[in-house]
Amino acid sequence: MNMKKFLCILLAVLISSVCMFPAYAATENGVSGVNKIVRTVDGLFENLERLIRSKLENRKNYADYSELSTIPETENGYVPQGYCLSENGEKHIVSYYHADKASVLVFIDAATTRIEKILNLRTSSGKEFTGHAGGIAQENGWLYICHGSKIYRISMADIENAENNGEISLGASVQTDVKCSYINSDGEYLYAGEFYTFDFDGGYDTDGSHHVSVSLFERHYSRCNAYKLSDFEAAFDGAELVPEFVLTTPNRVQGFARLSDGSFVLSTSFGRNNDSFMLVYGDVTENEADSEIDFGGKNVPVYHLSNSRKTATLREPPMLEGIDGKGETVIGIFESGAKKYSDSAFIVNSICEFKVK
Repeated sequence: MNMKKFLCILLAVLISSVCMFPAYAATENGVSGVNKIVRTVDGLFENLERLIRSKLENRKNYADYSELSTIPETENGYVPQGYCLSENGEKHIVSYYHADKASVLVFIDAATTRIEKILNLRTSSGKEFTGHAGGIAQENGWLYICHGSKIYRISMADIENAENNGEISLGASVQTDVKCSYINSDGEYLYAGEFYTFDFDGGYDTDGSHHVSVSLFERHYSRCNAYKLSDFEAAFDGAELVPEFVLTTPNRVQGFARLSDGSFVLSTSFGRNNDSFMLVYGDVTENEADSEIDFGGKNVPVYHLSNSRKTATLREPPMLEGIDGKGETVIGIFESGAKKYSDSAFIVNSICEFKVK
């Protein structure tokens, strides 16, 4: 693309953004037709920004991270997606999908980096589970796995008793009102959030009621629900599942963590040649809520993880996926080491620790 054409496109996108925004800002969710136009303009601008960044930035000049362990099974066609540290901190737990086989869970000894166990996932009816298994969290004797708008749980006792290379059933599930791309637990809350990025075919769209105008120049198209763990576990027995609070989130969130000081951390990425980012926010829940949502008669506070509330933005290699908090640091994984992405711009096939403070 020559510079003249590039500048013309950039100018058109900027003019369109300015012209379209007032109509959108008149209401929080926007009129559906206007909302679609605004999302398209936002998306084109975002794609353009990623193109510019990919051409101008130094690929090797990434924020500090240290490699803790090789991500296993990528050589066998598995693509890592979700990550969590076990409650006792002794195991790395990674979820994967495969183009031709069942999704798997891999348990890695954090001290020795040796594989302890690989388990093939099955549905409750015994069929192979082939979903992305994009998010996992371990808490109170359960391992939670999200897929679509559902979150499943597996007893850790069943996992301990299962044989290596054996099978494990996803078990019971609860329904959420988000398209779960990631989940996380901090011992008090179970967080479940969605991924959004612009695509002409709408493949990554989220519910229109989740689209909000945060400020004059910032809009959010996705959210993350925070459920009290006690409420979440009660939902498996039929209780109504209502979040304690809701966070609106920026685009392309792949992973979520809450640190011991209350900070929120998001991992964002999309595309094998585009940089990832680790976004750090203070504890926004200490402030007055930005709005409320009515969940069956209960007013649930809503907080925006907005640009003005970021305390740090760390540029990381492409294809950063699931993350988890460890004190005031973050541990996470990349999917770039998978065979599927062997042509990625910068390959990291490791479980890594990130200094975000």
